[in-house]
Amino acid sequence: MARTLVIDDDPTVRSVLGRMLRRAGYETLSAADGPTGLQLLQAYGADVAIVDVFMPGHGGLSTITALRRDRPELKILTISGADRAGPLDMAARATAVGADGFLKKPFEAGTLLGVLGTLLPNPPASSGGRHPAT
Repeated sequence: MARTLVIDDDPTVRSVLGRMLRRAGYETLSAADGPTGLQLLQAYGADVAIVDVFMPGHGGLSTITALRRDRPELKILTISGADRAGPLDMAARATAVGADGFLKKPFEAGTLLGVLGTLLPNPPASSGGRHPAT
């Protein structure tokens, strides 16, 4: 079963994404910040990380860089409520530091699951996934 790691400082986003992913058959871990996400990745592993760009402290772009350094094979999907920050194109910037894809919030479950299906060779075929930690 594919395992996802959701890293987002917003507890509502983590909760909604966790439910969405578990219903689709993914095991799901979640973290409120980059350092906690990196610890969960080391302890449990993951097939894909979903990382918010704008988080306090260790922001999303720094987190993506660390994830890519520690686990080059990990698929990384970046999410953000803004596709631009001033003159910066966030999708391009996230891709430049190692993300495999970008979704602008809000997005539908089908859109998220479609992107994950393209990133992972064997996405879950059924619902009801269990998770070791949230």
